Amino acid sequence: MRLVKANELNLAQFQFDYDLTFAVLFMNTDRTIYGRYGTRSSVEDAEKHMSMQGLAATMRGVLEIHEGDLEVDLSGKQSLETDYRTPNDLPSLAGKFKSDLDYQGAVAKNCLHCHQIQDAQREIYRASGQPIPDRLLFPHPHPSVIGLVINPDTKATVQKVVPASPADRAGLRPGDKILSIDNQPILSIADIQWALHTAPDRGALEVEISRGDRQISKKVRLGKDWRFYGDLTWRVTSWPLRRMGTGGIVFRPATDQQRKANGIPEDVMALRVHSLGKYGPHGAATRAGVKKDDIMTRYDGHAENWTPSQLLGYIGKFTRTGQKIQVTMLRKGQPKQLTLPIQK
Repeated sequence: MRLVKANELNLAQFQFDYDLTFAVLFMNTDRTIYGRYGTRSSVEDAEKHMSMQGLAATMRGVLEIHEGDLEVDLSGKQSLETDYRTPNDLPSLAGKFKSDLDYQGAVAKNCLHCHQIQDAQREIYRASGQPIPDRLLFPHPHPSVIGLVINPDTKATVQKVVPASPADRAGLRPGDKILSIDNQPILSIADIQWALHTAPDRGALEVEISRGDRQISKKVRLGKDWRFYGDLTWRVTSWPLRRMGTGGIVFRPATDQQRKANGIPEDVMALRVHSLGKYGPHGAATRAGVKKDDIMTRYDGHAENWTPSQLLGYIGKFTRTGQKIQVTMLRKGQPKQLTLPIQK
């Protein structure tokens, strides 16, 4: 079954990474979810972590479970409870979209896009003045967050382990085949991401692997704010966060050469203004005096060496609509003190 619209999507059943352009859920007729497929980590190379071989390997794994060849516990792979049945029930989307698409008219305008679901879920917290939960700020964390690179032509075989990462400290190695995470059978990179998505904000993951002819259990420990090491910048849903807290700035980390030219130590924030909007809420930074190629070294009193994603995470968790945030920008080496509004 192919779903091409989200207007009346059953949110209690169909839960996946809503920023993706391609996602698969493998389900039984009783709606038991066997697994998921589909991932992404950049704008430029959308299919980097997927392949036809990997999809085929996942499908074979699904059939093994379905036919009873593998006795596994699927309870952890089922959808989480939700307060809203469909996207049209979410407060900021209510009444805006019909249940069916108008294929004779402007289809794109009456199609509720998947990424709007995540925007609307965050808006519930934003509108009530609450911090956006980490799981909503950094949904479906990529395996790279814990230091894993997975071979895209396999179900879940480790291709590389980043030195000094949680996976490295746990003793995972290239060539390990991940069988389960916290008792969830793993059939794809997306399954790993679901396990990370549903993981605690702090604690440890039990990872079962196959190494040669042995089956081994490893424990991957999740440190404080571990989700904040993920990358949000490729996500469509990063744009509302930019509007809220930067007034429409797209940041890029300053290069080593740019740091040196401006005398910025390596442990201090250095976020270069790659581009910025001109109109409406996305033009707020321009109206505040920010210019392209300015380098931000302090935001709301913080000078930590944040990534652009960590800045967006801070905005979603610690700022509130109506605040005025003081920022320091370096322009041709000279500091400029500017004020950015925190917007709805």
